[in-house]
This record gives sequence, structure tokens and C-alpha cells, in this order.
Amino acid sequence: MLTEYLFNAKKNQHFFCKRCGVRPFGIGNDTPIGKMYGVNIGCLEGVTEEDLSKIPITYIDGMHDRWQDAPEYFSHL
Repeated sequence: MLTEYLFNAKKNQHFFCKRCGVRPFGIGNDTPIGKMYGVNIGCLEGVTEEDLSKIPITYIDGMHDRWQDAPEYFSHL
């Protein structure tokens, strides 16, 4: 029961559940680092903590428009 929402320029896709409002994923079609996907891992079924610990994470510093760099501090993320 997904619905799509497009903000402002309508370039990036945001999907929400019509029933509960959770955002399971989104697609960034036009971002400073190219196309990217955001997935709410809380929506994945059958994934263990061990599985999650093996997923590579790329941190980007969008707050300071340094899209090719990780932020100075990210252990809290």
C-alpha cells in the first residue's frame, strides 16, 4: 500500500505506506553524488543483526556540502 511523494523539484522519490505512514525507502535520482537509494532497514523481514553488521555504510557530509567526504564525526549515526 505504497504512495509516492515528490518534494519541491520532484526529482527524488519518497515512498510512504498509505496505512501507517512509515517511509520504507526512497530513491534519489538527482543528488550531488549521483543516483542513490535509501532503505529503512526496520522494514526488512528475516534480516538478522549479524546480517546487518555486514552491510557496508557510506557516510557523506551533506550538511557542509562535502558530498565526497565523510563527516568529521559520525560515530553517533
